[in-house]
Amino acid sequence: MTACERAVEIAGHELGDIRTRHAANSDDIIAVVLRLYRQGDKSIRVRCLDIIDRLSEAGAYGLEEAIATER
Repeated sequence: MTACERAVEIAGHELGDIRTRHAANSDDIIAVVLRLYRQGDKSIRVRCLDIIDRLSEAGAYGLEEAIATER
């Protein structure tokens, strides 16, 4: 969880810029966060939602598709 939070903090808006290596990493971050959300308790889910919000604000590549498949 902390690794995902830190990765989003460091990469920021580059997660949504396909010209950067960070956009390629966004799929992995998203997959881990969604898995933790499904498996975690309430406090973990809250942290996951915060990360998802930050990913959304950054325009993370692949986030919309990943969330759509979760529904």
